[in-house]
Amino acid sequence: MNPRFLFVLFSLCPSAAFADVEFCNSTDAVVSVAIGYKGDADWVSEGWWNVDPGDCRTVLPGNTPKSHYYYRVESGAYAFEHETYMFCTSDDVFTIVGDTNCESRGYDREGFNEIAMEGRPGFTIDITGDGGREGQPSAQTERDDGVPSLFDNLLDTSPSADADPPGTHGEYGTYAGLFSHCGDYGSDRVCFFSTQGWVVGVAEAGPTPQALIDDLVSRPVNTAMQFSGDVMESGNGRALLALSDYMVIADDEFASDRDAMQGRWVGATNRDYEIEIYGSFFTESFTGEPEMSSFMHFRNGCPGAQGDGVGVRLMPSDENDPETCFFLSYIDDTQMELLFVDDFSEPVVMNRAP
Repeated sequence: MNPRFLFVLFSLCPSAAFADVEFCNSTDAVVSVAIGYKGDADWVSEGWWNVDPGDCRTVLPGNTPKSHYYYRVESGAYAFEHETYMFCTSDDVFTIVGDTNCESRGYDREGFNEIAMEGRPGFTIDITGDGGREGQPSAQTERDDGVPSLFDNLLDTSPSADADPPGTHGEYGTYAGLFSHCGDYGSDRVCFFSTQGWVVGVAEAGPTPQALIDDLVSRPVNTAMQFSGDVMESGNGRALLALSDYMVIADDEFASDRDAMQGRWVGATNRDYEIEIYGSFFTESFTGEPEMSSFMHFRNGCPGAQGDGVGVRLMPSDENDPETCFFLSYIDDTQMELLFVDDFSEPVVMNRAP
């Protein structure tokens, strides 16, 4: 494992928790969506985003830092009900700061429904109609990101620990993902998680209770978990977390491939090329050259590449290096084949080292 990864992870500008809000249109008509949220100085409302029938649209991608959002849905074919969270709106595309004196400023004042993020890694609103001209957005459901339900498959939880109250060290959140492993970096021990393409580090030297660190060290690598805590720093797909608790959940669809890849591999045609995989760390080395470490994120396919199958996106330890992705085209106890999307000429064949 390369300590440069730790350096990059902890050398981040402060930011906020990561999530997104998506709207799916299950009606037979185009709908328009507006949102409201607490801005830096005042309440803000924005609109409109059009969502075609049968489509989904992410209105708030990436680093949405708020614990609550509000939304309004309109359509020429349906009349939707809304709660009494009032924001300013306009018939035209708008961004309005302030939720008072709407009419005197030339705007309408209309009701919005509430979205309580409650630490979820994402949120999807399913907009439905009941077959007539009346419709109502459905009950809010979590975004389907390939992670099993957090509570249906509960296995065990973290030990009791006196963690600081939520929000003490940053934006509090709860995330579903993967515990990779813990590693020692000099005198520091750091445990790593991943969630929705993010790498999350938990440092022993930080505010995380020691009982949680000690328990994580004993856990198997690549354990599916829901974990909670305060995001102290985040940026460029990396975050530093003050961990408060976690629970083990059922494995995802990539667990068997992830486990099969663990260990050291040597190139079948170029024995100077080696790969070592531990947890979600992917370390490449060539004889006489420095190691290159990346964090693996498993997914269906690779971005921008045709074809299905198990894809592995590599997030390099040096954020200045480009990300890459490969298809795991074959693996057994002794051999694996990696097909990198930037070089489809032939697969990289690796043999398991003794």
